[in-house]
Amino acid sequence: MNKSYYKIRIIAAFSIITIVLVIVLSRVSYMFVRNLYLDQLSEQVNVVTQMLSIQLDQKYVNLLQFGMPTEMTKNYFKGIFRKNLTSSLHSRIFIFDNHFKIIVSSDSTVKSGTIDARLLLNQKEIEQLNVHQGNASLPFKGDDGKWYLWGFYRLGQNNWLAVRENASRIEIVDKLSSLFWDLGVVGIIISLLTALFLARSITKPLNKLVDFSREIGQGGFQTKIPVNMKGEIAVLAKSMDSMKNNLAMHQKEKERMLAQIAHEIRNPLGGIELLANLTKEDLIKGNIEHGYLDKILMEINRLKILINSYLNYSRPSYSNPVTLDIEKIVNELKNIYQVSLIRKNIRLIKNIEKINVVFDADHLKQILMNLLSNSIDSVNSGGEIKISLNKNNVKWELCIVDNGNGIAEKNIRSIFNPFFTTKKNGTGLGLAICKKLCIENNAEITFDNIPGKGCKFKISKEIVNEK
Repeated sequence: MNKSYYKIRIIAAFSIITIVLVIVLSRVSYMFVRNLYLDQLSEQVNVVTQMLSIQLDQKYVNLLQFGMPTEMTKNYFKGIFRKNLTSSLHSRIFIFDNHFKIIVSSDSTVKSGTIDARLLLNQKEIEQLNVHQGNASLPFKGDDGKWYLWGFYRLGQNNWLAVRENASRIEIVDKLSSLFWDLGVVGIIISLLTALFLARSITKPLNKLVDFSREIGQGGFQTKIPVNMKGEIAVLAKSMDSMKNNLAMHQKEKERMLAQIAHEIRNPLGGIELLANLTKEDLIKGNIEHGYLDKILMEINRLKILINSYLNYSRPSYSNPVTLDIEKIVNELKNIYQVSLIRKNIRLIKNIEKINVVFDADHLKQILMNLLSNSIDSVNSGGEIKISLNKNNVKWELCIVDNGNGIAEKNIRSIFNPFFTTKKNGTGLGLAICKKLCIENNAEITFDNIPGKGCKFKISKEIVNEK
């Protein structure tokens, strides 16, 4: 995978989100300001048309119902219009009828009877007005290219007052839209720079971890953990360092085991070779020494036991925890070793409490078989072996205690090491397998030793782990 994959994704995600936000915020901000301005302008023009209508003498307004007014009536209205006309605000004031014909206007160039086509665009809104009710139109551009707004006020059944209000500030609002876009572009640039920095701050330590893991994969177990890691990446780095140390430990263990296996196999192979040569010489002489063949078979059998033990130790041993009846298992083991116990007159004493022990059945049987076999070998004739099970508030404990010879002080640190044995024909894997199986079941195996007086092996497991 490209080392820039996540960097590109982070930058792309930031960019897309920022661009969308800029477009939305710019548009929303523009529409909000524009609508706010138009609402204020509409309210203003409604007030203006209402104030103008108040200034108009009702008797002149009533004369409009009889058709086109006289010059005197027109002059009256024009006088009122001129008093209220402001070039910066009210650029044009006029009265029109129900046919949208202008009756009188503040603009001297507009003749009576002229129809302004733009009024027709607001026909529905105009006709829906009640008498003495006002309304404003949407903004529009005049012939001069400037923005305006109509304000309408219904004077009577067939006459309306109209004011063309200057809406030039819409241009300023439109300029604000450009400003919003400019700010958006700046925001996008800042966002891209931020995304680049963030992506770099994430991918740089990740790339270090990738290089670190690659070194581990190539066997570089001496590689130091990357420095300057923060947060979750620091936790990941520590986990990888712990993994590296475990791999290094397992690698050393494998190398040690291979060396030990080579040593253990070399000795019987040397004996087999010697015995085979002696047998060959006897065959040449015409003699057949069956003792040599028996010894060869014995050495081959020893090799088979050694190889099988190694396979049992090295094979993955995944646990399948179930609730076990320890007393039943102990009785089964007693039957298995009954002959050895009777031959050495060993008493097997049980003190098993009724406790729910959660453990892999096959694993626990193998552990107890190894421990019981060792105790039988260690105990002298007439000795005893005690097996007990009890618990406290924290954990349960399964103990095997014998009154045999114990373990020599010099061997205490090595008893759980693979291939360590004090027996002439032992493989040295029994206790190593016990420890491995206990670890697989989240349990612990320990021992107490009194040289010359016996030994106690204890298997314990926290009760909380059994839920």
